[in-house]
Amino acid sequence: MTTRELARLATAIENGAPVPADLPAGTGLTIGVTGPPGAGKSSLVDAITAELRRRGKTVAILAVDPSSRSTGGAILGDRIRMQRHHADPGVFIRSTATRGASGGLARTSIALAQLFRKAGFDFTILETVGVGQDEIDIAGHADATVVVLVPGMGDDVQAIKAGIMEIADLFVINKADRPGVEQTQREIEAMLSLGHTQVPLFRTVAIDGTGVAELTDALEARERRPQTAKPITCALDHLGIAVRSIEDSLPFYAAQLGLEIASRETVEHEKVKLAMLPAGQARIELLEALSPDSGIAKFIEKRGPGLHHVALRVPDLNATIARLEAAGVRLLGAPQQGAGGHTYVFVHPAASGGVLWELIQS
Repeated sequence: MTTRELARLATAIENGAPVPADLPAGTGLTIGVTGPPGAGKSSLVDAITAELRRRGKTVAILAVDPSSRSTGGAILGDRIRMQRHHADPGVFIRSTATRGASGGLARTSIALAQLFRKAGFDFTILETVGVGQDEIDIAGHADATVVVLVPGMGDDVQAIKAGIMEIADLFVINKADRPGVEQTQREIEAMLSLGHTQVPLFRTVAIDGTGVAELTDALEARERRPQTAKPITCALDHLGIAVRSIEDSLPFYAAQLGLEIASRETVEHEKVKLAMLPAGQARIELLEALSPDSGIAKFIEKRGPGLHHVALRVPDLNATIARLEAAGVRLLGAPQQGAGGHTYVFVHPAASGGVLWELIQS
């Protein structure tokens, strides 16, 4: 696959297309790099990439930048710190904006990382935005998660220990030439001792390459380990409930159940508007028809308001679709982009005992 072809596929995915199902599975590793703002993540990714290239490895980099809350734009400046790789055919760099997504990643980050892995890169490095305590989505999608900290964080280490500190497969104290590095290392080691866990810790100075070779050794060691197939894990995402009016339905959910609306959205191609209400780890999705010919309107006309579908998150939607089709399971159309920018497909109720299932790319 040429660089131009890969760039076009990446753009298509950012615009809502699924990852092509005909690409090979890929055997490379996905490395997540996360940490608070100012930790030097981009500089460290640049240094790791340079070291991997010296070792003959190909690298795809997906750098996530925050979007402006006022304008919606993003600087996408991470690639500026990686300019020395721009002419290297063994390195592919893609910057993407969060566009309002939470968790440290953009809505299409996981799909793009899958694309790069399928494109045959030895390493795909997924760099999150500067994160805080609970923005830990990267942990569920990377083969190894690198948490980058800096000296002098002080109480900040304690403040974030219940979040990103718990997802690290490797810790890196970057900018280790600064005062306070010993104290920061002691704080990390003390936190790890409470949980009786052993996580490798490295000191680096990304701008001059100090410690980067040792860190890269640890990442390559993971590449050499036999890769066993991970079991397919699904998680309940939401229950879709068809209602005649979202506003008329809210008093029950808000006043009686104590649920609050987290987001509202209109999905034009489905002719529906919706409201999402978090309920523990899952959500309630209230669906109101915008047109008499919409699927929700027809459902209510036939059956009345009520449970419309159950949605599951799956780790690899394309692989799940291929498995279902091979088993003769009927799907309702092709994958498409819906609320929240997620790619999804419906499974015909005939295959599941009368329940309409929605499968969502995790």
